[in-house]
Amino acid sequence: MPITKLEQVLEKLKKAEKKTIAVVAAEEQNILSAVKKAIDENLINAVLVGNKEKIHKIAKDINFNISGLKIIDEKEPRQSAHLAVKLIREGKANVLVKGLVNSADYLKAILNKETGILPPKAILSHVTILEFPTYHKLLFVSDIAVIFQPDLKQKIAMTNYLIDIAHKFEIKKPKVAMLNCSEKIAIDYQNSYDAAIIATMAKRHQLKDAFVDGPMALDLAISKKSCETKGINSPVGGDADAIVFGNIEACNSFYKAGVYLANAKMAGIIVGAKAPVVLTSRSDSDESKFYSIAVAAFVES
Repeated sequence: MPITKLEQVLEKLKKAEKKTIAVVAAEEQNILSAVKKAIDENLINAVLVGNKEKIHKIAKDINFNISGLKIIDEKEPRQSAHLAVKLIREGKANVLVKGLVNSADYLKAILNKETGILPPKAILSHVTILEFPTYHKLLFVSDIAVIFQPDLKQKIAMTNYLIDIAHKFEIKKPKVAMLNCSEKIAIDYQNSYDAAIIATMAKRHQLKDAFVDGPMALDLAISKKSCETKGINSPVGGDADAIVFGNIEACNSFYKAGVYLANAKMAGIIVGAKAPVVLTSRSDSDESKFYSIAVAAFVES
């Protein structure tokens, strides 16, 4: 049965072999709180890379017993990112998690051609999973954080990543909407062309196994009533599992509106590297960080 709630991921993880996360610059209270919860629920193992003295102090403040965890003492956040990435490369950790390190330095360590974890010619993309109280299943969206203005090649990669993650959530043939402001192809708007091209590629089995349709406005992707009103007959319409957005502003705004205005739960990971990568915002809740860690460990299994 498809996974329709983030809580179900936790139940799956408890039955699976535990994965090890490597936390970069782990001297950050919110991320340590999320790691604590994941360990307390027996979901993961962890290696903490960062300022050992500060890590111990924060752990004591949040009542986190870290005596059984491996801690690699490194006071420089930029260097801690390289050390954590090395753990991934050596197979000593399965998931990379951002702590108190600058996002640019974190990504540089991942992207380093000699010591990083990005395969040749691979494309990094961020997949966000949203659980809305008003929608009947999880919604997978891309890209809120990495690709600012994706071109056609990047949108194809984003689409395939969403399909991959949906498959991990036991959705056999996910329904993917290529988002646009209208279901009509606009002559002067490249995003609508890209959507139509990718939808056609899917029908001709040039993408991974999924129903893909577009261009498609948001209401058509998630509302069967809108499809009926507008006379749209689509295997995706009103029942989308995933949405590919045309640019980062649209996707980021959608996710934040969902979280702040509609009380959506969320988890987010970067895919495309040799291991799942957790890159959360400072404003993300502890719950979101916890679910992001859980999802990263789950999709790696």
